[in-house]
Amino acid sequence: MMKRRFQYSIKRTVLLFDFVIVVPLFLLFCILTIAVFQKSNYEWNKSKLSAIEERCSNISARNTEIVKITNMLYLDFEINQILSQKTKLTGYEKIQANDKIQKKMTELTELFPERQYQIMILCSNGSSYFQNSFGVLGDEVKFEDLQKEPWYPEAKEKRDEIYFLPQYRSPLLKSMFQEDTLFAIRNIRNLNSGRKIATVLVAISHDIWGNEAEDNGTNVENVIVMDQYRKIIYASDPALYGTDIKENSYYKKITENEKGFFVGNVKKQNCHIRFSSIFQTGWKLISYEPYQNFWSFYVLLILGLGAAMFAVLTFIVLHNCRIIEGRMKRLNKNILEVSEGNLEAKISENYETEFQGIFRNFNIMLDKIQELLRQLEKEEEEKHRLEIQALQAQINPHFFYNTLVTIRFMIQMEEYEEADQAVLSFSKLLRKSFASQQKFISIKEEMDMVEEYLELMSLRYKNKFQWKMVIEYETGALGILKNLIQPLVENSISHGFNTKEEQGHIWIRAYSRNDKVIIEVEDDGVGADLERIKTCIESREVPQVKEQFSGIGISNIQMRIKRNFGENYGLYVFLNEKGGTTFQVEIPVLHLEGEKSEGCNCR
Repeated sequence: MMKRRFQYSIKRTVLLFDFVIVVPLFLLFCILTIAVFQKSNYEWNKSKLSAIEERCSNISARNTEIVKITNMLYLDFEINQILSQKTKLTGYEKIQANDKIQKKMTELTELFPERQYQIMILCSNGSSYFQNSFGVLGDEVKFEDLQKEPWYPEAKEKRDEIYFLPQYRSPLLKSMFQEDTLFAIRNIRNLNSGRKIATVLVAISHDIWGNEAEDNGTNVENVIVMDQYRKIIYASDPALYGTDIKENSYYKKITENEKGFFVGNVKKQNCHIRFSSIFQTGWKLISYEPYQNFWSFYVLLILGLGAAMFAVLTFIVLHNCRIIEGRMKRLNKNILEVSEGNLEAKISENYETEFQGIFRNFNIMLDKIQELLRQLEKEEEEKHRLEIQALQAQINPHFFYNTLVTIRFMIQMEEYEEADQAVLSFSKLLRKSFASQQKFISIKEEMDMVEEYLELMSLRYKNKFQWKMVIEYETGALGILKNLIQPLVENSISHGFNTKEEQGHIWIRAYSRNDKVIIEVEDDGVGADLERIKTCIESREVPQVKEQFSGIGISNIQMRIKRNFGENYGLYVFLNEKGGTTFQVEIPVLHLEGEKSEGCNCR
């Protein structure tokens, strides 16, 4: 006895819908709320990161100004001569040199009046030059003193490039300044010999790092600058200056990326961490502020959700009376889709008992319509196949006739040895032509048959032409329609070389490009009526045999290509630079496998 399938009524459906819909709505609301929070949090951090990048850009701009100052000092010929003295200047010469250098320093720093730059030059001859505004504490600094500090070999390797030095790395310079300062150091060489003559130091004021920590009321955004040695060279929190940043997962994220933001733990507190690189220095500008807590907002949302669920339940109860109307609209909608040609518009039978019979009969009707259409399609395919076979058969009588005329001509001329060779080549060609009943053969097999045909024609025309075949290695194994190339070769021989006195040439090439196989038959014959050939190809009409140009084979090729592969492929003809005719065949890439072809849209 067949097991009876569970059936349910509209009443049960309504009750089940009333209770089941609430839980998915609740989950969906929670997911959407979290997604909205994450999106807003992402945009907020992104805007903060933009501010960090702007500060890095400002710092890089300051660095560019330093480069300009040192370049102008470096390239000043008069200053370069003073610094190039091999012995330390004394007396009046020293006063004159100091005045000139002081004037140049003042001129350079006045180019950027809103900045606080101070310049000093330490010469290899022992001389030292300080800007008048330079607040130097203690004894005069000498070049030899800098050479003794551990950072100097790194600056020396920079040659003529700027070397940025944080104050903490130089005890000597740190003793000269009472505030946190950055130094730009550059070696100066003699403009003629390239000999190192001095080192210029530009002291950069504390304000290069921008504003101090930003207090937004509830949270404070702190800023630090980390150099390539993990040292903090600036911090809005003074206690952090000069300390090391611990090597942890946060440090790895910051050093391996140019910029970004993430949530991490700073001083045992979850914080938003944002960072960006400072151009030309290898330093990172990092900001962090306490993670903002929005869970109180979620509590309000959940309370609102409870009220919304109550409203939804009330709405569902009032809406249940419209369910039947909805089922009927569904049936009407499917009927309209069928009337517009969509025979896949079936209706699921998993509905209430009252509607199952109607929907089942509707689906049975669609199945019968589809079956009738499949039968009609099968009949059309059979008709199409027979039509293609008839087109392909046109080429054989035409080819046989021309070949037999050639052999007959040899016998008449008493060229019995050549006739015997022609009969042998003709028999090989026939064997290859009828050895397989497949519609598609490999391009290599097709070219072999064309080779036999050319052998036959060369016996008749007595060195009237030469030929050359070039087939790409992988292309030779691809598929092609049988007897597709021979009519094109026949056209080159019959119409290209008939009236040509000197020896002609035929080039046959096969290669694949962009998911297409391209076969070219090119000759240097007397040319042809190009417009007549194109008209024959485009109209796909077979002209009369009595005409000067017989288009039976040419038209047959175009019709077979279009029938089998569609309108995106076909036969094309044009005059080449040698004065002859070039035929170009384009077909899809066919990977042969028995009787089937892969990668083909054959119809």
